[in-house]
Amino acid sequence: VDMEVRWYRENFKIPVHLYDDRRDRTDVQDSYYRGRTALSRLRLEEGILSLDLRNLRPSDSGVYYCYATDGVWDGQGKTELIVRALGTQPSISMDSTQGEQTRLVCRSEGWSPEPEVIWRDRDGNNVTSLSSTTVLRDSQGFLSVSSYIKIKQQSNVFSCLVRSKTPKPDWESKLHISSDFFPGVSGWMVAFLLTLALSIGAIPPLVIQWRRMDAMERKLEPMAAQRLREELESVKREVLKSEWKWILSSAGMCLFNGFLSQWRVKEQRGAPSHSLCLHL
Repeated sequence: VDMEVRWYRENFKIPVHLYDDRRDRTDVQDSYYRGRTALSRLRLEEGILSLDLRNLRPSDSGVYYCYATDGVWDGQGKTELIVRALGTQPSISMDSTQGEQTRLVCRSEGWSPEPEVIWRDRDGNNVTSLSSTTVLRDSQGFLSVSSYIKIKQQSNVFSCLVRSKTPKPDWESKLHISSDFFPGVSGWMVAFLLTLALSIGAIPPLVIQWRRMDAMERKLEPMAAQRLREELESVKREVLKSEWKWILSSAGMCLFNGFLSQWRVKEQRGAPSHSLCLHL
């Protein structure tokens, strides 16, 4: 096709993609997009000037302009691209212990745009005001969040919810802290990480993982072992009777939709064969 097709953003002279003189002009193309764009010759012959953009990144978001001319007529149009990414399920761990306080950290990565972090106690009370959050951007433009909260030495269940500020699914993790096993009291810590795993077609059961400190395992006395077993059974009953309904009401169907959304994001961030087509 003997015509010029120029896709660009802010600078007309530095195109995202330029087709001119019956060939792609990669010599003048913005290096940021080099190897990630394509125009179909067959579609050009049909008058379709769509741009294929592969390996999407958050920084690709914005307005794209298309200018076309055959030397006799010319025309211009524009379209907007918004790249959103659902990050990883948050993980909660012990960050540090000072005196009678222990600090928990909740981490999640791969977000775009910046997500919201919400902390709740076992009663569902919002305790986010007691936390502090840092956000880091990687070389691809995806965001990683780390949220910290200090807790006192008492038995409690803490929930960390990380969600997009746009209407998207939520990711949630929980941590059960047993006061009998704080390092400052008896040198022991038991954490029960409650995770909602996702699968196609059904909401899976709640998984309870019991992690013990390997370095202290050999020193466990019979009485301490009995306390651990009683604590585990207590938490199982509490979760099954009181926590499960609360978890489903706050994250149930959203989590299944979240699986579908996460799959789409992986497609966008996956192999070069996956692409997005910008249409006028």
